Amino acid sequence: MSAAEFFRWFTPIAVGLISAYVASLLALRKFKREKVWDERRTAYKELIETVEEIIYWAEQVRASHCCEPTIGHEGDVNASLRTLAKYSATGALIFSDKFHEVVMNANIRIHKLMFQIDDESMPDLHSEREMADWRLIQATEIRKILEECLPELIRVAKSEQI
Repeated sequence: MSAAEFFRWFTPIAVGLISAYVASLLALRKFKREKVWDERRTAYKELIETVEEIIYWAEQVRASHCCEPTIGHEGDVNASLRTLAKYSATGALIFSDKFHEVVMNANIRIHKLMFQIDDESMPDLHSEREMADWRLIQATEIRKILEECLPELIRVAKSEQI
């Protein structure tokens, strides 16, 4: 077998193997990018829904306190606050810097508020009415914070989808 015959035989095989390798490498990179983006999108969605759930809880507390009709489902606000705190701590791995900054600021403001309300009104919690007033103050202030942050979170998330 001469060298020309060998290259004529070997060239299509080598080109086929190299092109298959490059194609699989590109497909794997695309798959990883899509998977990472899907995880990010899921995290964005979960966090935005969590913020909305806390706002909904605050509205239910307000409506209940004012003797307005409520749906009756207040949700688990502690789990929602925990989700917000979790993404505040670990969100830098998933979210953009701007989105994570908004989440961190909201979480910090909520925690400061919770401690401030506890310190200011804890001695007054001797009756159900005082507890309801305390919950209303807490819910109203948390709602103000998150209603400021929610449009910004949605805007940043939308801009990153493009």
